[in-house]
Amino acid sequence: MLRKVLTGIIGLQFIGVSCCFALNNNEWDYRSKVHQQEAKENYEKSLMPKSGYMTVQEYEKESMAKDKSQGTGEYIKKVEDSKMVYIPQPHYKLVRYNNPPGSPEMHLHRSLFHEKQELPTALIAPDVSMMIQPIVSYYSKTKSTDCDVYIVPLRQGQTDVDKVKSANIAAKDPKPIFSTDRTVIEYGTFRTITPVDFSADMRYVVAKEKTGNVEDGIWQTEMLVYDFLTKKTIRVPEIREAIRYYWRTTKNMDIKELRWDIYPLGFSVKNPDRILVAAYAYAGNPPRCLGIWSIDVRGEQTRLESVMDNGIEVSTIGLKIIEDGIIDPESVEAEAKMAEAYEKDKAKNEKKAEKERKKQLKKQYKEEVKEIKKEYKELKKDDTSNDSRSDKVHSYIPLYKVKGGKPTGFEDAIRRP
Repeated sequence: MLRKVLTGIIGLQFIGVSCCFALNNNEWDYRSKVHQQEAKENYEKSLMPKSGYMTVQEYEKESMAKDKSQGTGEYIKKVEDSKMVYIPQPHYKLVRYNNPPGSPEMHLHRSLFHEKQELPTALIAPDVSMMIQPIVSYYSKTKSTDCDVYIVPLRQGQTDVDKVKSANIAAKDPKPIFSTDRTVIEYGTFRTITPVDFSADMRYVVAKEKTGNVEDGIWQTEMLVYDFLTKKTIRVPEIREAIRYYWRTTKNMDIKELRWDIYPLGFSVKNPDRILVAAYAYAGNPPRCLGIWSIDVRGEQTRLESVMDNGIEVSTIGLKIIEDGIIDPESVEAEAKMAEAYEKDKAKNEKKAEKERKKQLKKQYKEEVKEIKKEYKELKKDDTSNDSRSDKVHSYIPLYKVKGGKPTGFEDAIRRP
């Protein structure tokens, strides 16, 4: 742009005096060399890594924190080095989460006391499009825990196992679908929420919230239901009330005086909109069954399905990931050989592409220099033909600084007769 506006005549304002004159050949040559030097510097920069020539502002912009929810979340590859020796590597598979019915329980590890947070086993949707992930937090001051349960979407375009292994917890929905009560925090109290299963149409997911204390164990279990259509969470305390009412009116026994609890089993096969719940009283050994009950997802109607704990069909919809042995040495070694061949081809192609890139950059640089010389040659020719004065009566004064003023540029250079 600068070269195109140079017409050969410059106006100079110097100490209040304006003067116009033509440029001599030395000045045109100087301008041409300046732009050739700029082209050379740009060419040399293009050969260096990006971090080798960026400004401080550009570097700080590139170094800004990234949004974790947009991260790749990729796990370490099976073969890190093509020259590795065989190391036993686990093999994973997806199995039914709620099998046998009501069996999912949350097992917390000692690391929770140090890490202050733990991710228990997640409930995976049957179409492997999302997973329901509980997050347990530990507070050392009160020695208590609470729990939130989030929906974590899974990436598509991979195998089912790889979708789960590459799940990015940072991409979870910002609002949890289940949360424990935080209004009352007592010393040593633990509260956890364990997903149980999906409904057959995947509209609902049922979970159980356990509350207890480290001194005397579990106090009670409550049932929760989340509706994906309305995006609302429903607590279902009615099931506990119905069980107490039944035993008080039919057997004249107030089970409130006993140690008893409920165990959500999942959704019924015969009635997919009803949730099956088993109740047990710990009044002896073994515990006594208080019946298999069912309640609709809205918590409006409760039924006694069976007084025994057998003969009830419970659906198992959700999935979970487990280790299924290890990968055999032959597969790992064959994969290592393939990786080695791939690395060689990749390095060869990268070297070839880099050589071609530098060749093109050098070609562009030479063409740009050639264009600069041609353009300035034409400008100098036009300027010489339009200048009626002789170059001999002009002397070129090199660039200098005016005392007390700003540094002068090329346009501030003057000539005197």
